Amino acid sequence: MKPIIKNYVEEEISPFSTLRTILLFGRNVSTYKFALADTLLQSPANSTLSYKDLRDSFLKSLYKHYIINPNQYQAGSNSITRAFDQFSLDNDWDKVVPIAEKNIYNNVFDAFHNVGGSSIKKEHILFEHDQDNRQIILTDKLHQIIETSDIAIQLTKENQSRWAVVEEAWKNKLSPNLLVYDNDKNIYSVVQGQKRVNLRSAVDVLIPYQHGRCFYCNKKLNVNAKSSENDFPDVDHVIPFSAFNNQIFTDKINSNVIWNLVIACQECNRGNNGKFNTPPDKYYFEKLINRNILFTQEHKHSLKNTILMSLGASNHQQVRQKMSIFQSYINLINGWKPQIIHVS
Repeated sequence: MKPIIKNYVEEEISPFSTLRTILLFGRNVSTYKFALADTLLQSPANSTLSYKDLRDSFLKSLYKHYIINPNQYQAGSNSITRAFDQFSLDNDWDKVVPIAEKNIYNNVFDAFHNVGGSSIKKEHILFEHDQDNRQIILTDKLHQIIETSDIAIQLTKENQSRWAVVEEAWKNKLSPNLLVYDNDKNIYSVVQGQKRVNLRSAVDVLIPYQHGRCFYCNKKLNVNAKSSENDFPDVDHVIPFSAFNNQIFTDKINSNVIWNLVIACQECNRGNNGKFNTPPDKYYFEKLINRNILFTQEHKHSLKNTILMSLGASNHQQVRQKMSIFQSYINLINGWKPQIIHVS
């Protein structure tokens, strides 16, 4: 596993972190990974699930996305998409199943835990594949997720958000993509030329990289909290708008793109002792650089592309180099930091 991803994994060892790692850094050759994650998160907490138990839920989750956005495969169409197309015409699900069964089992189950060029360690996996008995065996790790309803709901949202980003990236041919944040709607859009396609909430897009915690004080965030509550997740511009509006930086870098955005608790962002429009302490700027470098380890979709394109970089070394233009500014100021740091 690449050192950058390994560091992310070791920040928080938990079943929830394991699934987030898979969703963020597992390979995206097709969206099978997201369909299987969706199925597992909605599964009963049984000790085993047979192929048949998983089959219809998996395929229907995949089909639900396919009919809205056919771009579910990096290479384009395949036998399953053609079966889906036929189902749209004759409404005969029994024709879809035998075609799909030839494709979905071994590769999907065996590849699910592959991350960053290697596999999740056995003690952290969510299920074992029992090919001889045509079933998967759920581990205690997966049971912990399924049985913790609020976490399962949040991870389902994150999975759907991730899925939307990947399929829109493929739809728009990857390279022209730029994700731009809309302050008023709190939503990301894929931009290609003059066209915008709205994606998920910016919170759902970004919060997995922070293990569900505030970027500044490390407090556990609650996506269901009211905006007045301290653990409500806000979107924060790390380098504030004022620095760009006052033309402190001459380089034309869009401050409203993902490289400069994090999720913060309400208390840190706008509480009595909050950050508001203040630049952060240099520790948090370094943390932002490392978070952006983490994006570059993703597998071929627009979050990685957005970081590189918005900073004019082509690799993770250049991300650090490009962000160094802010370093003298950060070093000169007495930057903001939270009064209380929450320990994991």
